[in-house]
Amino acid sequence: MKRVIICDFVEYNDRINKLGNYHYANCFAKDGWEVLWMSNPFNELIYIKDKEDYRFKKSIASPKRHKLANNIYGFAPYSLRLYGNYLFSRDEKIVLNNQKYMFPNIKKSLKKIGFDKVDLLWISNPKYYYLTNVVEYDKLVFRIPDDFAHHNGFPESVIEIEKRLIDKSDFIFVTSKFLENKVLERNKKPYLLNNGVDYDHFSQQNLTVPCEYQGKDKRVVYVGAIDEWFDVGLIKEMATELKVNIFIIGRPRIDLSEIKDMDNVNILGPRPYDEIPDYLKNADVAIIPFIKNQLTDAVSPIKLYEYASSGIPVVSTDLKEVKNTMAPIYVAKDNSDFLVGIQKYLNKEYNREEIINFGFNNSWRARYEYAMKIINER
Repeated sequence: MKRVIICDFVEYNDRINKLGNYHYANCFAKDGWEVLWMSNPFNELIYIKDKEDYRFKKSIASPKRHKLANNIYGFAPYSLRLYGNYLFSRDEKIVLNNQKYMFPNIKKSLKKIGFDKVDLLWISNPKYYYLTNVVEYDKLVFRIPDDFAHHNGFPESVIEIEKRLIDKSDFIFVTSKFLENKVLERNKKPYLLNNGVDYDHFSQQNLTVPCEYQGKDKRVVYVGAIDEWFDVGLIKEMATELKVNIFIIGRPRIDLSEIKDMDNVNILGPRPYDEIPDYLKNADVAIIPFIKNQLTDAVSPIKLYEYASSGIPVVSTDLKEVKNTMAPIYVAKDNSDFLVGIQKYLNKEYNREEIINFGFNNSWRARYEYAMKIINER
């Protein structure tokens, strides 16, 4: 049986975030592969930041197979040093040699689990570079989902780690055309592998109307990360100028005080992945209200495909990668045009069948099969 280690940013069983590697792990497992989902290294500092996350990681830290799903197992290594954008943790040497700080010995732990030798080592998070030092792999895949150098979650030293991973990898997949350049600069070949969607999940019919929607029409919804790229000013302008009810779903990581007390703005917080189709199917318009910058121009927004699969019209700010998808949506030139797009779709001026077909043609399964074809040809 073939084996793959997948290295992501979140846990496989995260109830809120089901990102690309979650779906790729399921595809591998369905095809008969054994999958090890590696958690980020942890120690007591994680307990201070997130007690629930610490407890989960501790529960899968022993060197044995912790079953997460059929053919999918989890393991979290304990490390004396952690890498991140905070004091005493920004040095790239922590990541390049993190195995030296791990207890018990990471190589021996992986051997006990049966993943010291694998067919594929699949890395999306640069923090896992150290695994290239301890795992015997046939092929190394580096899937680049973001421009890490412009992400506040990473220190500047991530650039050096990323370069080393690119140089070492057999295959490099990028989720947007913008990210191709950093691979070409290292004289390596990038393969464009856009994000996708679990079409069956988001195209469900006869869903329940969320209680927060009751008695409120003209529903405009946003689902996703609420971070430095989220345009709070645009939301405020929308709420002020249009007679709409705005619903924001996600965990806020920025200050939303400017809009939280507005009567027609509903900040719902995160919702389980299984409930998101309810919120999309029963809304009138979905939005991608991102500030345009180098980071967002490099993003292939998963929510675009999820929105489309739900059959809901989408209005987005003027992002390069959104335009590159050629999606049948309204891409606004500026804030005023963004409001025009919302009003247009509230008036039902869109082709729902065209939107749904766009989602259908961008499934995670199709992405997986494309990637495996490339990998198996060499």
